[in-house]
Amino acid sequence: MAKQKKTPSAKADGAEQQVLDYLRKQNRPYSATDIVNNLHGAITKTIAQKALNTLAEKGDVTHKPYGKQSVYVINQNQFELPSSDDLASMDAKINTLKTEIMEYAEKNKQLQLGVYSYQFSHWRVRLLPLWGRVLNGLNNSLTNKQIKERLKTLEDENGRNEERLNILRSGTKQVSNDDRKRIDASYEMNRKFWKQRKKLFDDIFKTLMEYIPQKPQEFTEEIGIEEDPIDINEDPLANI
Repeated sequence: MAKQKKTPSAKADGAEQQVLDYLRKQNRPYSATDIVNNLHGAITKTIAQKALNTLAEKGDVTHKPYGKQSVYVINQNQFELPSSDDLASMDAKINTLKTEIMEYAEKNKQLQLGVYSYQFSHWRVRLLPLWGRVLNGLNNSLTNKQIKERLKTLEDENGRNEERLNILRSGTKQVSNDDRKRIDASYEMNRKFWKQRKKLFDDIFKTLMEYIPQKPQEFTEEIGIEEDPIDINEDPLANI
């Protein structure tokens, strides 16, 4: 007795139509695994592969092998090619969208600039009292000319002290008590002056950093501040 030819099950037929509808809607290439995943497991991979093979045999889809698997895409011949008018309309719509994108990008840029401007104004208002304190501190300090004159005096004194120190180290001549007292007094006065200016700077700088969203090291590098290499609390001549 001849065997009866098996007819495809209703489940297989439904899967075939489901896969065909999905490929037609997406109109892009997929593998059997991609289709199963995108349909969230509604059909198994075996059923999906059988449906794709059947659709390929019918000519509803085309496929191309890539390594161990194939990708499938809806047959493009079943789609009507757009006319010249349709293409022109699409191009016009694309250009319109491009223009809108550029306009939105410019608006976004202006909004960002507005935010930055507001933040700058906000910080400027908060820093005004601080700048006043800084200016008052600077006005109460020595002028540039006075600093240069003072520096020249200190350099001359330092040169003389260095010469005397060399003589003292060589043992050629002892420093008199009067000279020693005068040198010590000058040194202590200058060191006191140095500590006062250092403390003034530290107070102003510490207050300034409370209103600036930067790390102290980054800020000092940015504006070119060079700190003293000697610890202000240590006497550099204590061991001499």
